[in-house]
Amino acid sequence: MGDEAIYYRRADHGARILVVDDEPVARRSVRAMLERGFYTVETAENGQGALEAFATWRPDLILLDIQMPDMDGLEVCRRIRELPGGGLLPIIFLTGDERPDIHSLAFQVKGDDFLRKPVMQGELIVRIRSLMRLKRLQAEIQEERDNLLDLQQQREQLFQFIVHDLKNPLTTIQVGLEVLEDRDDATPAALTQLRRLREAAHGMGRMIQNILDIGRAEQVGLELRKTRIPLESWMPLLLKELESQARSRSHALSWGCPEGLEIEADPEFLRRLLLNLLENALKYSPTGSHTRLEARPSKRGIRLSVQDQGQGIPEPMRERIFGKFVRLDETENGARAGSGLGLAFCQLVAEAHDGRIWVEDNPAGGSVFVVELPTA
Repeated sequence: MGDEAIYYRRADHGARILVVDDEPVARRSVRAMLERGFYTVETAENGQGALEAFATWRPDLILLDIQMPDMDGLEVCRRIRELPGGGLLPIIFLTGDERPDIHSLAFQVKGDDFLRKPVMQGELIVRIRSLMRLKRLQAEIQEERDNLLDLQQQREQLFQFIVHDLKNPLTTIQVGLEVLEDRDDATPAALTQLRRLREAAHGMGRMIQNILDIGRAEQVGLELRKTRIPLESWMPLLLKELESQARSRSHALSWGCPEGLEIEADPEFLRRLLLNLLENALKYSPTGSHTRLEARPSKRGIRLSVQDQGQGIPEPMRERIFGKFVRLDETENGARAGSGLGLAFCQLVAEAHDGRIWVEDNPAGGSVFVVELPTA
């Protein structure tokens, strides 16, 4: 390549720096240092001028004196940090202030660096370049974060569209299964299989609706339509929806509720919450088990519980299982497995009602899932 020299332009070459100082000699001196370092420089002689220059000129970095009339540098820095675009702007204090606590005051208003006058050109340029490099890295991280959030939003929207579009073919399947089940020539074995397929289709439908509701709630929250629900007459109807599933597993269902007990809640969301818990109990308890739904008053409102006779939930997982897409692997110890959406939906509904949900041990073996909702 011969003797030709290759020059690389610095990343901070031409950066816009605002110098704020009430002393004309100090402003001229610092300006000369910066221009020799290939920076673009603007100056202001007081705090108000600094704020105006920040708004109109948009500097990449500010060198700020502290001792100024009317508005000192500490107040200027505090105000800039509150303005749009001022949160991450590098600010270096250049001052002759000798107060013992001046360093602490400077960093309390979120100054980035501090140099005492008179300042040496070499040290000043090094500090500027370090802060400019840090600002560039922060901007890159922020841009990457924004890109990731945008991609995440696009992915969630696409996921919601796909799930929503699954509802139409699923509805067709459900109608077709009902038609086949009503045929006179269906054999008992065929009817049993059709009922199983219909139960699976209903379960898939609830899973799709859970996904849609979770996605909607994360964006705008659940819209509740609360009414007074007489639990004594409402709970038997809820269990009736599961009679076929329970019968196929030789599973006993029972309920208990004090006479006249009522709750104020969204009946559809509460129904789906309890159906999720009851179906889990049926699915993960052995054949011939007993599941019980109970309601009773509590100190905080109404306590609804679903008691199963399954293998139980390990203590370390009792909080995690309510997270979205959290699953427990089936093992010899009998931990549960599933889509990881049902319990997340249950927690969503409980919290939308200003209530809570948790799991505890069943003294008779298994687990008790408890939902506690406040009284009206």
